[in-house]
Amino acid sequence: MSHFSASLHGFAAAFSLLLSAPMVASAAEKASPPTAAPQPSAVEVLKQIDARMSFQSDYRGTVRLRELRKDGTEHLMELEVYRRDSSRDLLIYVTKPRHLAGGGYLRIGRNLWEYEASTGQWQRTTQRGNIVNTVSCEEDFDRSQLAENYDVKDEGMEVVSGTSFRKLHLTVKSGRLVSFEQLRLWVDPNFNIVKRIGYAPSGRVLRSDVIRSYQAIKDPLAAKVVYPYKEVLEVEESTGSQFTVRYDDVVLGALSPNMFTKTWLEGRVR
Repeated sequence: MSHFSASLHGFAAAFSLLLSAPMVASAAEKASPPTAAPQPSAVEVLKQIDARMSFQSDYRGTVRLRELRKDGTEHLMELEVYRRDSSRDLLIYVTKPRHLAGGGYLRIGRNLWEYEASTGQWQRTTQRGNIVNTVSCEEDFDRSQLAENYDVKDEGMEVVSGTSFRKLHLTVKSGRLVSFEQLRLWVDPNFNIVKRIGYAPSGRVLRSDVIRSYQAIKDPLAAKVVYPYKEVLEVEESTGSQFTVRYDDVVLGALSPNMFTKTWLEGRVR
C-alpha cells in the first residue's frame, strides 16, 4: 500500500469510529495557528474536489458491493459501469447476482432509464437513489459535480487524530437533480473527501459514508493523474445496513460510440 493510500486509510479508520458518535470540538480545532496560510474558499474546495476526481477520457470499471445487514445476512452484487463525461452518458450493467443479471440503467440526457432483463422492458425512473435496490445512488457512479450542484457553507475545521479536516455543509441549487438535497463533507488537506453524510430535505440523516481509499489513475486525454474512489463504506441510517463498495478494474480510454444505447444493453442478454 502506498503512503498516500495508507494515510487515507488511517484518516478513514479514525472517522469510522465517529459514524454513530457525535463529534466534539477540541481545543486545537478552536485555535487559529498564527502562521497558517490563507485557506481556499468553500467554493474553491468543491472545485478542487471535482477537478481531482474528474477526467476527460471514457471510463469503464467493475463495481463490487457487499451488503451486511443488521441480522448478519450478507448479499453480494457486481456491476459494470461505463461513462462518457463529455456527453454525460452513463450505463450500469448488472452481472451479479444471477436473478438480477442482465438488467441495468442507461442515462440519456437528463433521463435515467431502468432495464429489467426478465421482462425486456424499459422504464423511465425519477429515482436517483437506491440503484439496483441498494443504498447507492446515481452520483456514486457519475462525475463529481459538487460545485455545479450545490451551494456551500463553511463550517470551519475539525481535528480528528491530529489531522485537521475542512467541514462543509452543502445544499442543492435550484433546479438541480441530486439524490441528497443536503450533504455534509469532511475534507482532508489534499482535497479528498474522507467522510460524507447525506440528508433528506428535513435534515434527517439518510446515509453516512467513510471513503476508505482512492486510486491514482492516469487520464490519457487530460495527461494528468486523477483520483477516483477505490473503496467506500456506505451506512443506511434507517436500517443500519452497511455496504462496502469497491471500484475495481478501472480503465480510462475510448469506448464504442454505440455503447450508450438501449440496443447495446439489450444485446448483452441475448
